[in-house]
Amino acid sequence: MAKATKTQTKKKPLTKREQLIQLLGKAEGVTVNELSKALDWLPHTVRAALTRLRAGDGKLEKVPPAEGERCTRYRLEKA
Repeated sequence: MAKATKTQTKKKPLTKREQLIQLLGKAEGVTVNELSKALDWLPHTVRAALTRLRAGDGKLEKVPPAEGERCTRYRLEKA
């Protein structure tokens, strides 16, 4: 009798775009600097990705900075 081999299903790692969308899903939003650090991208790369996301889906929302902060936050619009 042959042994039944258990196939392991490995989850594919998230793409950078999927990671970006996941980070933008936070209710409080996220700054360009936070995205840059989380994705290991330069700030101008993050801004370009946000532009592409906005142009493609148009679901990006700009949140005014909290009191005492200077950086604008971004998040996905609620449907």
